[in-house]
Amino acid sequence: MDKILIRKHLIAISNSLILITLLLTISCSRGSYYSHYQSIPDTGWNKDSVVRFQVDVTNTADRFNLLVNVRHASNYPYQNFWLFISETTPEGKTTQDTIECYLADNRGKWLGSGLSSIYTMPVLFQQNSVFKKAGKYTFAIRHGMRDDLLNGISDIGLEVEQIH
Repeated sequence: MDKILIRKHLIAISNSLILITLLLTISCSRGSYYSHYQSIPDTGWNKDSVVRFQVDVTNTADRFNLLVNVRHASNYPYQNFWLFISETTPEGKTTQDTIECYLADNRGKWLGSGLSSIYTMPVLFQQNSVFKKAGKYTFAIRHGMRDDLLNGISDIGLEVEQIH
């Protein structure tokens, strides 16, 4: 009788964990209007290399947060990370921004989330923004570090999050 009761509890716990995982997945992906990653070569990110994202915007009524997601290895040699980001509108108007991202605290503990030796750090660079015109927006990102070839960055992502 005890084995049957234990088995029922294990099944209930297992089902609860599956349900919680499903709910977290749904709630985390909700609001994402665009999300994409570009891989950086294993040999390193050349300072002249540009990562580009094209976002096809159809919603000009809502507001959005724009984030750069930085995936890096635990052997990334610095605490921070500088990015140069340009945004080109469908009309061809380009604006540029420089962002400093802190990937680790003063003690060297990585701030992003991750498993094993890869961490992801979301960096908000535009908050509560509106796309004024429908069409293709191009975001170009390059690193602003002094290294000609930057090691330890594995992927750069762009996320456009719809504000509800």
